[in-house]
Amino acid sequence: MNRDREAFTEAGAPLAVIGQGTPANAAWFREQFELEIDLLVDTDRQAYKAAGTKVATVGELVGPRIVAQGVRRSLKSGVRQGKTVGHPAQLGGLMLVTPGGEVPWVHLSNDAGDYPPNEEVIEAVRAALSRDDHPVPA
Repeated sequence: MNRDREAFTEAGAPLAVIGQGTPANAAWFREQFELEIDLLVDTDRQAYKAAGTKVATVGELVGPRIVAQGVRRSLKSGVRQGKTVGHPAQLGGLMLVTPGGEVPWVHLSNDAGDYPPNEEVIEAVRAALSRDDHPVPA
């Protein structure tokens, strides 16, 4: 998402990431991956619980399909799995939260490689913000 941050901003959705590490972990991650988006930490995983994300099974973390998918994405993007911080089986997700606090779109990961394409998320942003009750923030 960091690579497409300008497209998200142009669509009306500045990005924020919530990780389950410590502030020191977040600082390292920000530097390592040259993040230019907000990075928050939630060591108790309360945001994950509130969002309804799940803790994965072994198959959802390292099943053959998941590993193959991870290798393909890694080769394509050049990003490699680093040291796991926090709960190793905690899955994530993506949420679109409007300025008024509504959540018109959610994707909760079903396995370790389950994230929608950025284009799909940007389209969801545009659709949500085009509704009369969700004006684009100034």
